Amino acid sequence: MADISNENKLEKLKKEVVAFPDSPGVYLFKSTVEKVLYVGKAVSLKKRVSSYFNQAGQESPKVRSLTAQASHVEYVLTEDESQAFLLESNLIKRYRPRYNVVLRDDKSYPYLKLTVSDDFPRILISRRPAPDGSKYYGPYPNLKLREIVKMIYRFFNIRDCNLEIDGKAERACLSYQIKQCPAPCVGLIQKQAYGQLVRRVRWFLEGRHEELMDHVKSEMLKASERQEYEEAAKYRDLMMTMEQMQSHYTVIISDKRDVDAFAFAAGLGKVLVSVLQVRQGKVVDHVRLTLDNEMEEGLEEVVPLFFRQYYAAGVFVPEEILVSRELDLEPWIMSWLSRAEGPPAAFKKAEGEWQQNLMDMAEKNVLTALKEDVGRTQLLKELQDLLGLTVLPRGIACFDISTLQGSFTVGSAVFFRDGVPEKSRYRKFKIREVQGQDDFRSHQEMMRRYIRLVEREGNALPDLFLIDGGKGQLSAVKEVLDKELGGDYGLVSLAKREEEVFVPGKSQPIDFTGHLKARHLLQRVRDESHRFAVGYHRIIRDRQAVTSLLQKVKGIGPSRLRALLNRFESVKAVQEAALEDLTAVPGFSKELAYQLYKAFHP
Repeated sequence: MADISNENKLEKLKKEVVAFPDSPGVYLFKSTVEKVLYVGKAVSLKKRVSSYFNQAGQESPKVRSLTAQASHVEYVLTEDESQAFLLESNLIKRYRPRYNVVLRDDKSYPYLKLTVSDDFPRILISRRPAPDGSKYYGPYPNLKLREIVKMIYRFFNIRDCNLEIDGKAERACLSYQIKQCPAPCVGLIQKQAYGQLVRRVRWFLEGRHEELMDHVKSEMLKASERQEYEEAAKYRDLMMTMEQMQSHYTVIISDKRDVDAFAFAAGLGKVLVSVLQVRQGKVVDHVRLTLDNEMEEGLEEVVPLFFRQYYAAGVFVPEEILVSRELDLEPWIMSWLSRAEGPPAAFKKAEGEWQQNLMDMAEKNVLTALKEDVGRTQLLKELQDLLGLTVLPRGIACFDISTLQGSFTVGSAVFFRDGVPEKSRYRKFKIREVQGQDDFRSHQEMMRRYIRLVEREGNALPDLFLIDGGKGQLSAVKEVLDKELGGDYGLVSLAKREEEVFVPGKSQPIDFTGHLKARHLLQRVRDESHRFAVGYHRIIRDRQAVTSLLQKVKGIGPSRLRALLNRFESVKAVQEAALEDLTAVPGFSKELAYQLYKAFHP
């Protein structure tokens, strides 16, 4: 398609759309390499898709950008609009198209997953809910979930292993010895009794703390009467921990009700969301989320798709959902939400005093987020003008090389969106093609691999490539980008020594006098890239050193080394492992495990 002008391509697409049926369904804009750019639903496919190519549609810069990148449009017929909505949501979740309303980087929003479909459930941290029969609680972007998981294993005594439980294991693990697991693996507890432990976990995660506290107090007294004082002390510690947690919660409703309150605000190419989570009448968390909205669709289009992504299959749905404005939520959305356990969720507009207070808090938070977002956008516009960029640098990727006199050379690429780190798009590279210390060629290798990696992942390229280095590194990377991307990219370098910013084609650095905040943004991105590269370099170097040490222990060859690292997953875990855990590794006798333990603990 490269030799066809945009005008001719538009005419070709228009002819395709003429043949579309006047029926409900879903349509997909696709690129020349079959990448899905946009998914939409329509009551009439013909009328809706034709609107992208008429004069009114082409007046929108976002629509022009979409149709310019599209090679063809496909459609799928459905029985009605309700079915089209469900199919559209599933396709968006599957392809995550650039131009659709997508919950930004939902991998960064962790959930707690309780595997209730297992005979003997366990608790995990999950980055993306799935229809696998488990219960999901969250998202919890503000909490230290690993500490909460450890607390659950410590106090609620459910298993922390990933074994297939059949009750026929040879022996129980260390967790049983320290009384943090009832050992279903060796048949010491049956499914029904284990279910009582899981019920307590659900009470805890669903905010039903008063019921849990009554139960814990009762168990503590029973343990004390049996003179099992260690067990009683554990229940006492759990009560104290829960009391401390509850002291941080604000009581907003007198009755024990579960409510989520949502407020929305439209920003530049995005929608900001503020969620207040109320459990059993108490505000337990405030969550800020961001929706990518490249096409800048109205909230009446955005909100239904957001709820479809937010309340994914298996996620806990409260009995009441408050929204900050009147929304035309079709009956099929309501029936879809009612799939959750318990009474169907009800969408409501704030009416009573407590509801209005809750919505006021949510709206205040989302307006604060919008104000911060506007400030960041203004800073990016300032940076665009200073650097002479053709587009607003919403996506900035920074690249750094770390080496030790040419050994263990690695590269890092960090990504900032709208001035905020997007860690799911951080990437690290082992430099393979360059021998010895050659910063220029190392940058070139990393850049070639980065561009191909971004294409494979289906992500958009950065609006601005930031190189940690001076004019030499800038020229080396420009050579690669010219070959790979032509001239359509933004590129600058930031030299460490004088903090000078260079752009291609100019021998003198950019004058940032009076624009210190803009330069500080570049420095912050550069410093993060340097931190990430140095950290990875240290990991590679330490791993090599410890692996060499492991192989020096007599009797540890390649197969035992693999078994060891498979069991502990990291070299650091091997270093910190207890002697009995090393003995449990397949192929390790007590004597060999002792020799290895002694190597790390002389």
